[in-house]
Amino acid sequence: MARRRYMRGRWRRPVGLLVLAAGIATVWYWQKDGPSPSESEESATTITLKSELNQDNARKVTRDVETPAANSALASNKLPKKSQATDKKALVKLTTPSASQPARNNKVKPNSARADAELKAADAAKKRNDLIGTRTHLNRALQAGLAEKEAQRVRKELSELANKTIFSLSVDKNDPLVTYYVVQKYDALAIIAKRFEVPDDLLAQINNIKNKNIIREKQRLKVIKGPFHALIDKSEHLMHIFLQDTYVRTYRVALGTHNSTPTGKWRVGTRQENPSWTDPRPGGKRWYANDPQNPIGEYWISLKGIEGDAVEQFGYGIHGTIEPETIGQDVSLGCVRLAPDDIAMVYKMLMSGHSLVTIIE
Repeated sequence: MARRRYMRGRWRRPVGLLVLAAGIATVWYWQKDGPSPSESEESATTITLKSELNQDNARKVTRDVETPAANSALASNKLPKKSQATDKKALVKLTTPSASQPARNNKVKPNSARADAELKAADAAKKRNDLIGTRTHLNRALQAGLAEKEAQRVRKELSELANKTIFSLSVDKNDPLVTYYVVQKYDALAIIAKRFEVPDDLLAQINNIKNKNIIREKQRLKVIKGPFHALIDKSEHLMHIFLQDTYVRTYRVALGTHNSTPTGKWRVGTRQENPSWTDPRPGGKRWYANDPQNPIGEYWISLKGIEGDAVEQFGYGIHGTIEPETIGQDVSLGCVRLAPDDIAMVYKMLMSGHSLVTIIE
């Protein structure tokens, strides 16, 4: 027993000496290889993370990524400016005109790829003397998006095609917009026109009927499958007319002073030939039907607002003028003015209760 105690005491001294020596060596090594004050200052600029040395082969993380600007960008999930500039190249920006940027400036644009394809198809149809095919492809090209000069050319060609295929006596069997109709017993032109959602004035003009109240049984008439609609572009002072969704005509218009013509969608209401009219301003004068001095001319087409700023608006309409030189200007009390010959034709196309008029900036 005494011998065991002696042996334990004998081994304690060397072990203690070894532990002491290891501690001294560690302190010496740390002083020799540890960071000096100058190295600590440099680490404020470039920090080498020892935990990443083994993983990323001494990757350096700099203070630059911890600037306030960078932190705010990262916190808000925003790309750095350089990355944003690169990313914007892949975005298509859709802009709307502002008061300081007229809508017509945004219309200067190249043809879309689809529009170019439709124009080629229209040319091919034209070579085959296919009027309906040509009209269809040109209309699709217009809808797809054309440069303004090209759009003007296409509208002109579509207007000429409309004269041949819609506003003439001929009917192409492949035309979905027109057909022949055989008058039945007890038919009236007004009843037939209502069935096809166009005014009877237009059917009378196309079929050379002098008296709308006289048609005969089994008479073959050309009828148009309506309704017609109008799109008015305030920035251009233009009214585009469509049969269903096919473009047919454009007319120049005058509009309200001080931007007083409301935008939005309207439904055509009452139509009047040789209307009377009272100036709505205080003390305004009243003009009676057939008065050659009536400022609104010989035709009146009332409008009922149904969408946008047009909702709940009343008293607005489309009419003629005895001052055709004002067309293209902002001179009315808010209504849409047309030249005398133009309003006469528009009156024959827009149908009460069916035709829509959309007014855009």
